Amino acid sequence: MISVEQAELGIIGLGYDKNSLPIDWLDFDARRIADLRVGHDDTLEVAPEQLAQALRLALTDRVDDLKRCNVYIVTVPTPLDRYKRPDLSLLETACRAVGALLEQGNVAVFESTVYPGATEEVCVPILESASGLVCNRDFFVGYSPERINPGDREHRVTAIRKVTAGSTPET
Repeated sequence: MISVEQAELGIIGLGYDKNSLPIDWLDFDARRIADLRVGHDDTLEVAPEQLAQALRLALTDRVDDLKRCNVYIVTVPTPLDRYKRPDLSLLETACRAVGALLEQGNVAVFESTVYPGATEEVCVPILESASGLVCNRDFFVGYSPERINPGDREHRVTAIRKVTAGSTPET
């Protein structure tokens, strides 16, 4: 198991997170990366001064740039499709990308908002298939769903309690 001191974080999907840890950020949308590099956040969740401070983080649209990481946090959106069902296509793409990077002892944490059981039923099988590794033997997973309503200035992410879970007690 990876200790906090050993963690090299890679975040897939440039959600709304703001912190000062050294993190590699991946988004599959090259335009979003370009916008952030020039200080424009179209979600309006990050103040310009916070974004300027965060720009020292490594932003990329290339999956291979996250090879050095050992903890992957997936924050891709899960919108509803035209039938009001969750569209998991971005989550599945992210799982294939993370699976290709996973190594022994790594951790994948899912912050994308999904229905109960999706981590075990959708994400883990893709991770196992893409990596050739086995969950809870070779790698571990966590779940901490997003708790933000974009644009809501009253209920900010820092004031909302997070629910977290891990595939093992240590995770």
